[in-house]
Amino acid sequence: MCALVGSLAGCTTPTRSPAPASSPPPASTAITPTTGAAPTPEPTTEPTAEPLPAVEDPATTFSFAVIPDTQPEVRADDPRTDKRNAWLVAHRGQLNLQWVLHSGDVQDWDTPDHQQWVSMSTRFRALAAAGIPFIAAPGNHDTAAVCEGGSACPGADTAVTVRDTTLWNTYYPPSYFGFEGLAEPGRSDNGFRTFRAGGDDWLVLSLEIWPRPGIVDWAKQVVASHPHHNVIVLTHMFLEGDGSISTTNGGYGATTPTQLWDALKGYPNVVMTFSGHTGQVVSGSTPAADGHPVAMFLQAMHAPDTNPVRIVTVDTAKGTITTQVRSSFDRSRPVGQQDVEEVYPYSATITGMRWARP
Repeated sequence: MCALVGSLAGCTTPTRSPAPASSPPPASTAITPTTGAAPTPEPTTEPTAEPLPAVEDPATTFSFAVIPDTQPEVRADDPRTDKRNAWLVAHRGQLNLQWVLHSGDVQDWDTPDHQQWVSMSTRFRALAAAGIPFIAAPGNHDTAAVCEGGSACPGADTAVTVRDTTLWNTYYPPSYFGFEGLAEPGRSDNGFRTFRAGGDDWLVLSLEIWPRPGIVDWAKQVVASHPHHNVIVLTHMFLEGDGSISTTNGGYGATTPTQLWDALKGYPNVVMTFSGHTGQVVSGSTPAADGHPVAMFLQAMHAPDTNPVRIVTVDTAKGTITTQVRSSFDRSRPVGQQDVEEVYPYSATITGMRWARP
């Protein structure tokens, strides 16, 4: 990953903005300058109001958003998810916002009244109500593998319970995400949806955490059967916090992210990956088998007080991806001063992208 462990062509060093006062410390994921770039100054703790990425020509430039782990936002009285959704709806025109993704751990754990599931599934319906497509990949906390308190369920075989997505499919059936294709009938654990934006075709491929071998085979079939769609892979665990592709299945998954990458890197139309689960924020790229850059992004954060969201702005004419991580609410501030836009120190631009086209 050029963001952290090298200077691969096609990744430019971002100018970092100061971190919001309540943001997690970014030291472990600070972006290493590429060859010839000036060192980036260390961020301060003062908030910033960095402007949104420019959408110069809506015919070739568009944005989408990626929401990190929201498991800290699940309480019924926590307004952060609603505030984020409202901000995205309010700025959809300025951003030319086409869709919103969530990289998993939407919930934290289940309770007898299913409060977290009721609250979060209701909140995210605001995006669809505004006409903005929404797709989430299930994280481990969105399965029966995690019990109250956030740990593995006592006495349970986690390799089995991580595939128990009964509640996920109850509150997020395939229709919730508008999936056009499913790996398993009636189940939204693994699905895809296509879009048209920036003059090109796109396919969001949402996969379960540490997917089963049969699911990996299905993913390959989806990618191969859509050669002119630019594929965005969305799965809860892919990158480690240091930007490397993970080599572990977490002790209870079926495959590793490295195995998933090995299965997909031979396709020229795989162009981006998004994951969460661990670490803070990573933005970078790594070459596929044919040398084209695949932009890879991590956003987990588990922010205690703010409501971060990654904004991804794609310029299909220039072959660039520009990204910011922003928040619009900070509950650590005094009442009446909590609605404040702040930018985390992770802004970046990836250049040299190659798009799949007929």
